[in-house]
Amino acid sequence: MRVAIIGAGVAGLCCAYTLEKLGIPCDIYERKHTIGSLYSYGELLLQIVHRPYKDPFKFIAKEFGILIEPLTEVKKIVIKSPKRKAFIEGKKLGYIVKKGQEQESVENQLAKKINAKINFNTNADYKELAKSYDYVVVATGNSMIAKQLTEVENIVSSRIKGGIALGDFELHTVYLWLNTMYARSGFGYLVPLSQNKASIILVATYTQKEEIENMWHTFLYQEKLNYEMIETFETELDISITDRHQIDNIYLIGNAGGFLDPFLGFGLLNAVESAVYSAESIKHGEDYEKKVKKITDKVDKLVDFRKMMDSIKNEDYPENSVSQKGNKKLNPYRCKNMG
Repeated sequence: MRVAIIGAGVAGLCCAYTLEKLGIPCDIYERKHTIGSLYSYGELLLQIVHRPYKDPFKFIAKEFGILIEPLTEVKKIVIKSPKRKAFIEGKKLGYIVKKGQEQESVENQLAKKINAKINFNTNADYKELAKSYDYVVVATGNSMIAKQLTEVENIVSSRIKGGIALGDFELHTVYLWLNTMYARSGFGYLVPLSQNKASIILVATYTQKEEIENMWHTFLYQEKLNYEMIETFETELDISITDRHQIDNIYLIGNAGGFLDPFLGFGLLNAVESAVYSAESIKHGEDYEKKVKKITDKVDKLVDFRKMMDSIKNEDYPENSVSQKGNKKLNPYRCKNMG
């Protein structure tokens, strides 16, 4: 049995690792000259988004045997809207991971675990690969191939501008900003990468390429983020829902399969899960659609949050913090008013 994987990001590398553990050789095709993203940034895995998993990395390790080391734990989340500043704190709200080219990035951690050959600078044709391999796994990080194979519904389109900032940062504290002036129904966020470096990112929804630079500077000015930026990047992200995830001998995983979180736009856990399920389905002849249903169910629920976010205006954000009684329901977390 021979398997081809298109894409050397988190999903593609997890699929390769699982296939190798199951005794199935694979070849990876990557259009860039390196694995993962070309730029470095911090990504969040928040427990509140990934319920019922209290600890996503313990779940991944126990359920799939994949060990990924996060950069640090999140113990406090500061949330700021035009009318309110509040925070949630707890012992373990989630994790920060690093994506990109640095040694501690998730992609590099996974790449060290596999033996598969990665064919870089190769713009693979899935149709041709499907003829010469028993199975093809699409892990390209976008829905371009899915749109050629099945029905795809676009949920939200975003432009992203971000960078690495130098300063003095609280290692376990994450900041989220909600303001339609510069993010529309998106958000800005800051995650510390160390005590003197942080990833600052603006996710602006329904935004044209020519608009993002002005929105980025408005964001930095409005929130008084006067840090020295040592590198910046800009990209676009479309989040979609895919009708089918296996078409003949072709499997769609990660964002290529529509498994990205439509609420905040993060997708590491879903990428790992779908990658493992595709490898197991290939090995054991299992129903891939049935295995990924619990992921699609999570995504469907988060679509409702995305629709709510898309309808909110600045004047809709409440002025008062969540009641003390309501906070107890979030136990063990505490949400407090900060102004």
